[in-house]
Amino acid sequence: MSPYVVLRFAHLVLAAIVVGATVSYPVWIALAEGRPEHLAFTIRAVRRSDRYMTIPAYLLLLVTGLAMAWVGGIPLDRPWLVATIALYVLTLVVGFVIFGPVVRHEIAAFERGGVADPEYGRRRGQARLLTSFTLLMLVAMLALMVFRPG
Repeated sequence: MSPYVVLRFAHLVLAAIVVGATVSYPVWIALAEGRPEHLAFTIRAVRRSDRYMTIPAYLLLLVTGLAMAWVGGIPLDRPWLVATIALYVLTLVVGFVIFGPVVRHEIAAFERGGVADPEYGRRRGQARLLTSFTLLMLVAMLALMVFRPG
């Protein structure tokens, strides 16, 4: 088995983890909002899963992607690859600079006043918007990697 195939397999597994988690988190939170006694646990579980599984997988995607390009002799100046890396960096920056603080404020508001706290509702709305942005970026990156336009 060639190193490229091993790297591609690892890259696809990591992408599945990232996309699957990103799609499932809002579902779990929405389900827990219907049972507020479970919401604090669910938000913490999502945050822990993100911290220990999804974020590391997202970071390793760059490592395996660059390694695949190197092993496969794919120049990094290909338009589809440049666009994918740009979207990756944008998503990473938005995640750490904007999304992370929103979630921290969301948790703090929930712990202060539960789902009735207006700050919780505001932060939950921001988190939904940022989740939609993240999913859009992930789909765009996936399309660029699969179709390789340009």
